[in-house]
Amino acid sequence: MRALAVFQLKGGVGKTTTAVNLAAMAARSSVRTLVWDLDPQGAATWLLGVESDRKQDKVWSEGKPIGRFIHKTPYDKLDVLAADISLRKFHQSVADKKTARDSAASAIDRLGEDYELVIFDCPPILSPQIEGILQACDRILVPIEPSVLSIRAYEQSKEHLDWVKKKQWLPFVTQIDRRKAAHVQWAKEQAPKLDELLPIYIGHSASAERMLEMQAPIVECLPHVPFAKNYSALWEAVKDHLKL
Repeated sequence: MRALAVFQLKGGVGKTTTAVNLAAMAARSSVRTLVWDLDPQGAATWLLGVESDRKQDKVWSEGKPIGRFIHKTPYDKLDVLAADISLRKFHQSVADKKTARDSAASAIDRLGEDYELVIFDCPPILSPQIEGILQACDRILVPIEPSVLSIRAYEQSKEHLDWVKKKQWLPFVTQIDRRKAAHVQWAKEQAPKLDELLPIYIGHSASAERMLEMQAPIVECLPHVPFAKNYSALWEAVKDHLKL
């Protein structure tokens, strides 16, 4: 069993888009996959065609069995642990970093009977509780858009999470528009400064809107568009790092 967190302090960089598309690619590769949606907005849950019918906060505050919150998706070998607005109280429901880490690690261990990969879609915050979740994961995948603020957020995360080994960080460039001179310049001058950067660039694409309209991962609803092929390439890179 492997656990992957999709995390970035800066919002609007495509965390959920990344989580659901990598999960769909994993499932297509016959890897039994669970998306654990930790964002109160529940966007990953919705994009996978599921409506939450239970309050996930009860998993953390009352120790309710996880299985009750897991839903099948329309895609073979892909399930989702649904999120809902109750997760806005997540930091209140879990005492501290250690409790969150131990709870997540125990859950991952139990889920190993049914899944080979768990992907956490994390909210854009760095509380002790979220840090505990990150500690329970094997790798941390970080979408970085071509902006100073996005890199700054990543550097802040690395500085605060100084226990994370270099090989555990998996940053990659997303939302890059090669028609914009500033993006091209950023890719040439700023991106190379990140030694651990994956050699994958996710382009800015109108297909992202189509994905929302169709309420499905782009690799499933429009698998032949460049946007989908970008995520297929990202999955191949991440799969190697996870040794799946």
